[in-house]
Amino acid sequence: RANYPETGYTFVGLASLEDPPKHGVREAIGRCRSAGIQVIMVTGDHPLTAEAIGRKINLMVGETRDGVAVRTGRNVNDIGEDEYDAVVIHGESIANMSDADWDLVFRKPEVIFARTSPKNKLEIVTRAQALGHICGVTGDGVNDSPALKKADLGIAMNESGSDVSKEAASMILLDDNFATIVKGIEEGRLIFANLKKSIRYTLAHSIPEVIPQIMYIIVPLPPMITSIMILVIDLGFEVLAALTYAWEPPESSNGLMKLPPRKPVTMRSIAMLRARALRHPPSIDPHTGKPIKPSRVSRALATVKAPFTRVWWQDRLERPEGEILVDGELLSWSYLEAGVLSTISLIVVFFVVLNHHGISPRQARLMAKDTSQNYFSKDSPDYTYNGRIFTGEQQFYALNEARTGIMFSIYIMQVFNLFICKARFRLPFGKFMFRNVRTFYGFGAGLLLLLIVTYIPPLNTVFNSSYKSIPLYWLIAVGFGCLLLAYATARMLVLRKSKPIQWNQTIDGLHMHPTIWSTRQRTKSIDVVV
Repeated sequence: RANYPETGYTFVGLASLEDPPKHGVREAIGRCRSAGIQVIMVTGDHPLTAEAIGRKINLMVGETRDGVAVRTGRNVNDIGEDEYDAVVIHGESIANMSDADWDLVFRKPEVIFARTSPKNKLEIVTRAQALGHICGVTGDGVNDSPALKKADLGIAMNESGSDVSKEAASMILLDDNFATIVKGIEEGRLIFANLKKSIRYTLAHSIPEVIPQIMYIIVPLPPMITSIMILVIDLGFEVLAALTYAWEPPESSNGLMKLPPRKPVTMRSIAMLRARALRHPPSIDPHTGKPIKPSRVSRALATVKAPFTRVWWQDRLERPEGEILVDGELLSWSYLEAGVLSTISLIVVFFVVLNHHGISPRQARLMAKDTSQNYFSKDSPDYTYNGRIFTGEQQFYALNEARTGIMFSIYIMQVFNLFICKARFRLPFGKFMFRNVRTFYGFGAGLLLLLIVTYIPPLNTVFNSSYKSIPLYWLIAVGFGCLLLAYATARMLVLRKSKPIQWNQTIDGLHMHPTIWSTRQRTKSIDVVV
């Protein structure tokens, strides 16, 4: 008291300091939550301070247990778990939490951990991963390093982050802005969607290439498509067209961020994960209590024995939760629907062109079935049918012209399929299908390649094409393409009724209007577990 007197002061004024959230964080967290991503704050602040910050940044909009008790005038212990959606947990209580307590915490959509230590942060990430959550952790301090290392995706800050946190993280955020992470999530969802569209498109031309080969052996028929033609299709216009999906924009501005995560954590997924963990218990060292890492020989023997065990088959036959890249619906469209219709189109074009030269389908089959003579080559013997003589050259050029029609048939059907595969949530009509200019470059380059292969006579010998091909017969493929478009539209309407798209529910209370630009100064770091 001698050094610090308590009397004789004159009140001059009162100053308060505020460390406000960064500009754009509120909208970014709101977009994350609208996308079905759970955002959890892990901070060293006091619980009341953490809750106040959380309500400013859209991380917490619901009532806590204490809030419900105050509003209803009831005892806190009388509030049921289903009556509140937000929890604020003190770091000191984490050590006493049971497995059931952790399950209840992660079921809540709004969670804040306050007064946490580095050990608590690591425990939070470990518990979330045990339930099947894909965890992304942001942090800038030395104390955040264990959690950054343990997370599926550790994100360190570039400007305010320490060297230790940058070493522990798997990614460094250059601008220290949480909104950049949200943009990365949206870009990742777009890449997945476009990759799925590209696979859906590319697989559709496999059936039109395989079925003619099977018909050549079984029916038999003249060789409808050759190996060099397949190379022109696969490595020529198909590759150019499929690559254009890399620049495909989303179908709508906010559609991707309204979809749930591809592998959401549900009660069923948690039960499956725990059942699989029970089927594969690790070997524990009794002295250290840590899992024993098996040797290479043990792993090799286990791999050989696995198919003969019941556990292996249980794991393989277990239906995964969520969306996968190549699913049954994609394979059905590519192989059984678009692929079959494209095959019918090329078969019709093939026989129409042959019939134009006077060779009927029955006649073509008889000529191919006659193994004593090698028809449809330049040195083939003459073939007489209904008083008409077909020389070897006539047979050869008729077959090559029909093959050229097949290549253009596959190309035209794939152009229609290219636009149809753009539509995943909407009907295959509208301006969104033409926003990617590179699509026109892709199939335009493919068309140029086909024209070069067809109408430059020296190349006809190499690619089994014919410069005498008449474009009029390509209209048959255009008609089948329109039929494919109509079928895709009807299919989409049926799927909307039978399997409607599961959009995320709207969260009431989110403030998505832009925040006022307040400061660019360094703000207090928080750890966000996604």
